[in-house]
Amino acid sequence: MRVVPALARCLSWATLPGLLVVLSAPAAAQYRDHRALSTAVTELAARHRAQASVVTIATSPGGRAVQALRVGAADRPALLVIANAHGPHLIGSEVALAAADRILGGGGGDLLDRATIWFVPRLNPDAAEGMFARPLWARTGNGMATDEDRDWQTDEDGFDDLNGDGVITAMRVADPNGAWLEDPDEPGLMRRADPTKGEVGQWSILTEGRDDDDDGQFNEDGPGGVDVNRNFPYNYAHHGREAGRFPMESPEARGLAEFLIAHPEIAAVYVLGPQDNLLKPWENRPNAGIMNPTTRERATEGTSAGGPLNSIVRADQSTFTDVSRRFQATTGLTKGPASAGLAGDVLSWSYFDFGRWAFGSRGWWAPEAPRDTARAGGARPATGGAAAADGNADERNAIKWYRAQGTEVVVPWTAVTIPGERRSFEVGGIKPGVLLNPPAGAELDSTLARQTRFVTELAGMLPRIAFRDLEVTAVGDGVWRISVDLANEGTLPTNTSLGSRMRNPRNIRLALDLRGATLLSGEAIQVTGPIAGGGRSTTMTWTVAAARGATLSLSAESPTTGAVTQSIPLR
Repeated sequence: MRVVPALARCLSWATLPGLLVVLSAPAAAQYRDHRALSTAVTELAARHRAQASVVTIATSPGGRAVQALRVGAADRPALLVIANAHGPHLIGSEVALAAADRILGGGGGDLLDRATIWFVPRLNPDAAEGMFARPLWARTGNGMATDEDRDWQTDEDGFDDLNGDGVITAMRVADPNGAWLEDPDEPGLMRRADPTKGEVGQWSILTEGRDDDDDGQFNEDGPGGVDVNRNFPYNYAHHGREAGRFPMESPEARGLAEFLIAHPEIAAVYVLGPQDNLLKPWENRPNAGIMNPTTRERATEGTSAGGPLNSIVRADQSTFTDVSRRFQATTGLTKGPASAGLAGDVLSWSYFDFGRWAFGSRGWWAPEAPRDTARAGGARPATGGAAAADGNADERNAIKWYRAQGTEVVVPWTAVTIPGERRSFEVGGIKPGVLLNPPAGAELDSTLARQTRFVTELAGMLPRIAFRDLEVTAVGDGVWRISVDLANEGTLPTNTSLGSRMRNPRNIRLALDLRGATLLSGEAIQVTGPIAGGGRSTTMTWTVAAARGATLSLSAESPTTGAVTQSIPLR
């Protein structure tokens, strides 16, 4: 009988816990299921009805409303906070709600006089409900019934709680052709054997369960259809597990896209989920466009000939670096697990396909374990190349950190019997919940506080335009030269360079009202490119013919920067 399940076919042990082990035993006591979260959002808006409102942007296949909470007036540049697109990532929902509550309670100072913040606390509510089920399991797909193994049946072979502990963990089977070994420093973990070092695997890794449909595969077609965080167009994994039949198939992803189209004032997006670009900011990489087989030259990325962009536009890199620096200074988080890959996720889509400033963070991970409780080599979470070389570093650190708190998070490997199977199976490994969601108490409280500070800071960084240094000079009888600086008093540039290239979002439109005057030079209506933040500006000039004493009017506006007007008296 074949023992490599659909879930594990494309995963290493290092990535497996991130999908399987993401909920904590006391999750129901510290996090809110769909009903409780929806109630909390509605009640918060009702308490602050002058400054908040709630809309439904989609209904999941499971019949659950995906809510968007508006904080602040609806006609200002906006930040969009998206949480829980990755179903098991419950901490994102709590951060979104805590930040909204604090800002509405006055914690943002005069922020709401300048900006709007939209919160989508739970983009994938069907998957999140797996965190509150019995047994608890890390569900990533929504409620869309899917024939994942193409056998004309749906949801017929899901996970099973074989050891009766109320959670779904990992399962291993002795296999001379297996690819896995026990981690020598932490027996509860498995690591992939390295043939270059003469290592031979001894185990195959599965998810806890049995072959319910007797097709030779384990748990390959359980409840859960489309992973919303894999269903967006950028770098979409065609035919990937839970990616959907096509991009935007899920009503949740489609609803978010329609919401963004309907709200062009959204200038920046903050995504709480597995993808991160704040510990290690995105960088521009040398061109890797499609090669012309005749000329042997690569075409420019982001074109029909060169294919999609594989990295950010160079002109945007300094902003991503600056926001990363601010995030680390504000939260105190400087090292942590490497980002999950960019494949159909909402973070990369927000920048590469929608042109917005897009920033992402996991929100929480186990802090560095105390040195006196850690073995050499496992005291710190690994980052970059270290993480790649030691795929279990983050998990080992989390285990040691929890032990230092007096909590054991590893289930010892225990033999289980599966009827009809001759091989010996063992269930165990790291408990659900230790990698994504902090335990209740001080760790959860500090996470909410630091993330709320950053949400508030990021909203305060939105672009904001103003006119400065107006000069009117008479250059002849009834002829005037007009000069004015259009400045960006926010921190973020008025647009991403990529967005300017795509014309989404729209750049700033300037209009000079010429009633009573004749334009001699310059353009009455023009569109500017991105203006860097921090008070930097671009100078606009015109020459007009008009009678002395006339007054012209100049306006500038875009949805993501707001609107300003300037009277121009000619005298």
